[in-house]
Amino acid sequence: MDQISPSKIRFIKLGAGGGWEGALDRGRLEWGTEDDRHVAGLTGDWAAVSQAYIAQGRIQSTATGYTNEARAFFDGDPDAMWITFARGRMWWCLADPEVHVAADGNGTDAAYYRATHGGWSDRDIDDRVLDLERLSTRLSQLQGYQRTICSLREEQEALCRRYVNAVPDPVQAAVAAARLELRLHLQTLIQQLTWHDFEQLIDLALARTGWVRMSSLGGTMKDVDLVVEQSFTRERMAVQIKSSANQQVVDDYARRLDERNAGERIMLICHSPAGTLVVPPSTGRRRLELVQGGEVADLAINAGLVDWTITRAL
Repeated sequence: MDQISPSKIRFIKLGAGGGWEGALDRGRLEWGTEDDRHVAGLTGDWAAVSQAYIAQGRIQSTATGYTNEARAFFDGDPDAMWITFARGRMWWCLADPEVHVAADGNGTDAAYYRATHGGWSDRDIDDRVLDLERLSTRLSQLQGYQRTICSLREEQEALCRRYVNAVPDPVQAAVAAARLELRLHLQTLIQQLTWHDFEQLIDLALARTGWVRMSSLGGTMKDVDLVVEQSFTRERMAVQIKSSANQQVVDDYARRLDERNAGERIMLICHSPAGTLVVPPSTGRRRLELVQGGEVADLAINAGLVDWTITRAL
């Protein structure tokens, strides 16, 4: 998909408490309550629209705010982008200029609507979902806007354009590239660790992610190097640590570990796999979890053990 270059970007709230959220499914841009029904007959005479709000008992500042929202909605610019937040995602659309009066028999639906071009979208131009978790709060804070329609600040508009057009932030891209390089080099260092140091690295990484060792480090348990317990959920996991492994080793450990306590998760961790290792189909109660190669480096990075690994690998 080509990049999208809207003339402007506006935020619209989908009614009080998300009452107009159905607009996403209907493919419509919707706005207005029963108190806004007079706007259609006064379109263009915004002073009269404001006076009508005052006649309803609104103070001047409130009437001005409502009038500005009406002007924004009735603005016929088909290149303006509209965004909203719902269902844990950001949605965007472009809308036809024509404003239609919505039929409403119960006073709960929006008073007006504009048809969208191809419906609302919750994805960027690379088809990635615009989850709120990956958006800056500088943009997602618009969810707390108290009225219904507002323009975006320059910074917010720039973020929105970047998200929709799947344009990475240059600093983020540089950090991601540096992390990838770190991952590759750290994987090599981990492969240089002695087996004892590698076992200690895994023990430390699991501990820093909430897994407490219940067994003795370097013990002589059959088929298992570590038994750990999640400190919050009390879930247990049996862990086998291997410096290297081929598919035959993985298959064998999957079978043997599956014979252990049915309440445990089972995991095999290997920093130097021979070829591409895959988890075999489960033949019993559980499926083996396999952590290998670069995933081990990720585990060390996320646990803050980069410096520890550098020191031990020297």
